[in-house]
Amino acid sequence: MTEYPKTITLSRSTGESMDFVIRRCEEKDLDAILALQLAVFEQLCDQSVYALVGEKEIHESLLEDYCFGTYHDDELVAFTMMIANRISHRNYGTYVGYPEERQAKCVSMEITLVDDRFRGYGLQKQFVKLREDIARNLGAAEALVTIAPGNDFSLSNLINSGYEIIETKPLYEGAVRHILRKQL
Repeated sequence: MTEYPKTITLSRSTGESMDFVIRRCEEKDLDAILALQLAVFEQLCDQSVYALVGEKEIHESLLEDYCFGTYHDDELVAFTMMIANRISHRNYGTYVGYPEERQAKCVSMEITLVDDRFRGYGLQKQFVKLREDIARNLGAAEALVTIAPGNDFSLSNLINSGYEIIETKPLYEGAVRHILRKQL
């Protein structure tokens, strides 16, 4: 498995390149994560495509799950969180009725946030690969993710990464979401 922190150079389709550092986030990063989440949420044209994750849940995941940040010049510019293959109400296997034995082999790709100024570098794709690699090392057999039907860019990224829609239903206070799965 890759060691972190890790420095990567990514390019936009325009040819513009930039260096980023990806590292595992810690409790001390909570305020920066919350600030990034709010900034990204406020930048959305359609805020219904994203359900804010609470401070309590992010803090829990910093302690129990896998949270990574991408930094440029020491500024958090992107963040992702994956719920480990543990039995929890936060395991998306509960959304599709998986028994606990199957949930124990399932990870949940919870959130990915990218500051608008840094879109186009492929950070979301980097996070998909990173989380899948970790999931495999944890012994997970599949990954689940939820996404709003109107979030076309993220949906396209996931489908191009091998995810398939298995169900669409109301979640998150009634907001309709696709549930996607990928066998690992």
